[in-house]
Amino acid sequence: MKKSIVWLLFISAACNPGDKIIPKDILPVDTMKVIVWDLTQAGAYASYLKDTDTSIKKINTVYLAQALKLYKLSKQDFFKSFNFYQAHPVLNKVLFDSVYAYAQRQRNELYKRLR
Repeated sequence: MKKSIVWLLFISAACNPGDKIIPKDILPVDTMKVIVWDLTQAGAYASYLKDTDTSIKKINTVYLAQALKLYKLSKQDFFKSFNFYQAHPVLNKVLFDSVYAYAQRQRNELYKRLR
């Protein structure tokens, strides 16, 4: 009986609704999904570039910085929000599910234009 009470308390603590609350200084999921998608695209584009004068890491950093500049975000502000989502698994799943759904919509739009 005591073990079941301990487990019940443990499970209720793990399912804390406070995990779903996003502070005001953290970017909302709808904003983050677009930014993460664009950063992914910038990283993918940079990986295709082959330049003998600079390293791929430098190229990648430049494109990522440009993508953040589009949203008028500093690297620190982005990573503050990104680290918050990483520290909250429930919200992180919501974020990356949103990124996946957004990517699917973008791909479908591209296919429509190619027809």
